[in-house]
Amino acid sequence: MYTISISRVIEIRYVINGYEYYGFGNDKKLYNLKTGHEIKRTLNARSVGYWIGKKFYSLNKIKPLLKRPDNLISPF
Repeated sequence: MYTISISRVIEIRYVINGYEYYGFGNDKKLYNLKTGHEIKRTLNARSVGYWIGKKFYSLNKIKPLLKRPDNLISPF
């Protein structure tokens, strides 16, 4: 039995203020920085956004919260 391991490096461009473990990479996707999982963009009542924790944030609400990462804490 063979196993294949694939890894990729994603540079984090922006983090969400108040949610330091969520960030947008250079591929414009949202990632959970603690687990490394990609957060999928969803459609909720005709607004596009992301579920962060148990709360839905539309793109219009997320944009003012974005900031450049100062010191990124990575568990890896």
